[in-house]
Amino acid sequence: MKEEYTVIQSVDRALLLLEYIISHPEKKLTLTELAEVMDLDKSSVFRILTTLSRHGLVRQEEGKKLYKPGFGIFGLASSIYEQMKLPVVVSPYLREIARKTQENAHLAVKSGTQAVFIDREQGTNRILTNTNIGDTEELHCTAVGKCLICDYSREELDILFGGQTLRRFTERTITDLDALSGELDEVKAKGYGTDIEEYEPNVVCLACPIINYQGKIIAAIGISGTKDRGLPDLERNIGIIQEAAAAINKLLTGTEPTNGAASSG
Repeated sequence: MKEEYTVIQSVDRALLLLEYIISHPEKKLTLTELAEVMDLDKSSVFRILTTLSRHGLVRQEEGKKLYKPGFGIFGLASSIYEQMKLPVVVSPYLREIARKTQENAHLAVKSGTQAVFIDREQGTNRILTNTNIGDTEELHCTAVGKCLICDYSREELDILFGGQTLRRFTERTITDLDALSGELDEVKAKGYGTDIEEYEPNVVCLACPIINYQGKIIAAIGISGTKDRGLPDLERNIGIIQEAAAAINKLLTGTEPTNGAASSG
């Protein structure tokens, strides 16, 4: 397929316009000037600006017909920055988790319907499969995945998965959205998620959510181990991960944990 057929023209124009506004903060940008820059009629540019303003990406100076970058851009940039600095903050805790549990410890963030691993620490125990940085796993049947979406409502799950059937990996995999929603409610209430042979046979995973200063879940930390080790040590290892998550959340929020997602109890 040729590249020109893969571009949505209206989105392309909106992004080009936004890039121009952001890169010229010193200019007094009017609708007329922006229309000239974009080589479009003013009504088309006005509709684009209205849409960008609705999402907080563009703003008008009060009492003036001048367009400036919106404060919503800071929110987007902050989310990216958080993900970039997360491994620096979390890495020492992953090492401690791996040392105490002797299992592989990892840090994951959400990307679409998958969890992406952005940091890991090798444990001393043998495991059938290793998780490497950059690897992805499904959200609906993994411990880190459940933690990443444990605050989603039933309606938000519908939107996230877009009506697609949840893939089955083992006989224990949850494939029904109603059942998944109930499972996520439990994860949120308890402050941790489990995957007991839901993604891979004979593999048990545990995880806890990581939150930012706004109280939003931005990542999850967890461990993976074999069933014969994971089940007997379940409560002990959950406590170790929760303790680390509480410490990380305190660092990222600057406050003591106040909810299930941040609790170490």
